[in-house]
Amino acid sequence: MSSPPPLPQTDAPSASPCLTLLLSVALLAFVGSGLISFLSDALLGIFQRQDLAVAAALAWFLMLLLGGLIYLLMALTPRVPKRIFLPISLYLPVTMVGVLPLLVYFPDRAVLILCAVSLGQVLLGSFLIGRIRGALTFHWPIFPETHLKRCNFRWGNLITMLSAAFFLIIPGLLLYLAFSAKLALAKFTDGFVKLGPSGIFMEVRKYSRDDGKKITLMPMSHVGEVEFYQELAASFPENPVVLMEGVSDSEKTLNTHSDYSKMAQAVGGVEQVRVFKPRGEIVAADVDISSFSPATRELLKNAMMLHAKGVTAETLPILMKPTPPGLEKQLIDDILTKRNHHLLEMLKARLPSSEHIVVPWGAAHMPEIAREIQKLGFHQAETQDFRAIRFGP
Repeated sequence: MSSPPPLPQTDAPSASPCLTLLLSVALLAFVGSGLISFLSDALLGIFQRQDLAVAAALAWFLMLLLGGLIYLLMALTPRVPKRIFLPISLYLPVTMVGVLPLLVYFPDRAVLILCAVSLGQVLLGSFLIGRIRGALTFHWPIFPETHLKRCNFRWGNLITMLSAAFFLIIPGLLLYLAFSAKLALAKFTDGFVKLGPSGIFMEVRKYSRDDGKKITLMPMSHVGEVEFYQELAASFPENPVVLMEGVSDSEKTLNTHSDYSKMAQAVGGVEQVRVFKPRGEIVAADVDISSFSPATRELLKNAMMLHAKGVTAETLPILMKPTPPGLEKQLIDDILTKRNHHLLEMLKARLPSSEHIVVPWGAAHMPEIAREIQKLGFHQAETQDFRAIRFGP
């Protein structure tokens, strides 16, 4: 009497429907979020409309979280094919950090750059779906069970994936981000602010003219270390004219004052207004907030409310509200250009009767001020670095 044939052996347990469902959702979300972002960027670039800005930001954030979850799944189970899902999990963080230098050097092409990133996401997702199914079709499930690998949990896979994340991917992105930040500071502040391994430095520049007149441009930070402000104050010459920064609010438009205490606490420093005590003849050289456009005043009011109260049920609608078209240019005109021109008029008015003028203003103002005073015959004579914020102990 013959024995019954043995049962067929399988190399791995049957695939979980939950896993294929999650992977299908990830593929669909990757293409969908890229498409929403592309449409949002196209609307902004062509029609100056931001109808999809909130939806695009939300889709981007959710896809970033989903990408992290997919990476963790690849570490926990080798059944998820890395050739398909590794690009999906890394595309957003790598591309958004990777294009930062382009955004720094070509800010007027920012919309086109972001459109290219979004379009690349859609094309990559479509290519991966086509590679899985043999054609670009969106039948459910998008990722069929047959494409799961037949292998179980492996410690080697887990250690390799986590090691790659913590020792290669994350450090690499952070280093590239620091490099991009250094480029941005060098470009937008014309070297007045420097990022180094030990901290953030401000470069004080002293200018002189053939008639003996002197001007010191002193880039400031709203928050910094106590020693930074003390060293700056100690470096002041005897009896200078100090043209101070500080937008006035005669009409009480904001109903509050600028508060950087949370920022100071976060970096382990103090607020400038509490510590910095310059010597000399102090002259208020800034504008009143009433000279700003209504859109800028409204934005400043909302920004201060968010800073004071944080993200709450009251402030969330403000945070989600799209900004009006052209606000970026209006902000630059109000916050930088208009104030710089007012300061320069004050400087020219005081120059005939002053031997030494000190300008302790925000670093973003310094490039234009430096260019304008050189047109008045001043040339750079001396520089000195002061560390505003220290990294580490």
